[in-house]
Amino acid sequence: MGLLGTLMGGSIGFFLFGPLGAIIGGAIGSNLDDNRGRPGRARPGMGGGLGGGNPRPGARTGRFNPLEAQQAFLVAMISLAAKVAKADGHVTPEEIRSFDQFLQRNLNMPAAERKVAARIFNEARDSDIPAAEFARQIRGIVGPQRQRLRDLVTLLLMIALADGRLHPAEEALIREVTREMGLSDLDYDNALKTLRPEGSLDWAYAALGVLPDADPARIKSAYRKLAKEYHPDTLAGKGMSDDFRKFAAEKMRTVNNAYDAIRKERGF
Repeated sequence: MGLLGTLMGGSIGFFLFGPLGAIIGGAIGSNLDDNRGRPGRARPGMGGGLGGGNPRPGARTGRFNPLEAQQAFLVAMISLAAKVAKADGHVTPEEIRSFDQFLQRNLNMPAAERKVAARIFNEARDSDIPAAEFARQIRGIVGPQRQRLRDLVTLLLMIALADGRLHPAEEALIREVTREMGLSDLDYDNALKTLRPEGSLDWAYAALGVLPDADPARIKSAYRKLAKEYHPDTLAGKGMSDDFRKFAAEKMRTVNNAYDAIRKERGF
């Protein structure tokens, strides 16, 4: 059973509080039979919920917990993806299919886990909780691992771009989420440049998180830091579950290609 299935089954022991916990509580308590045939709604096709209801509100201790971070990262990504999909006022069946395909192709998420993801997506989409609250909670949980927050921005952009375009409302919401997580507009711009390579090497510098006028020592240092960050042995301890192993591998390929392109251009 994957991380989502285990979380929904309640066997991990830890349970998210705050807005993300409210989404999990609602998803667990939902009656999936009522979901069938409703337009613009993901159709998980699973059995009945486990009961439960909304978790009590609570503040976390501020201590970084890798398992908590993995759970929160995945739930936050799905919840924020739902808000992004609804940013233009409605969620189309095409957007739902695009998100499901993203989970399958980019995260290698099996069908059973995608069914759980659909429940969380539906709950977040229909919730009155603003995206900013999800962003602030994930910042509090994953804040010490800022690269994970940058990864979340990248993932949201990948999801938004899955249909071939970035709607202005989607862009505005992802920029807001970026700022609420304590990141900068440069973090957003770098993520977008990496996903939309152009003729110049701007995408390569963006992938390494350095400015085009950075000296070779700074570039090498940034590359080594990212190579360590995305090593499989370090991912779980820094808040990224096995669901994102394919994403991390693709990220590392991009980093390697960027470093090689800059080295070739700059001659070092």
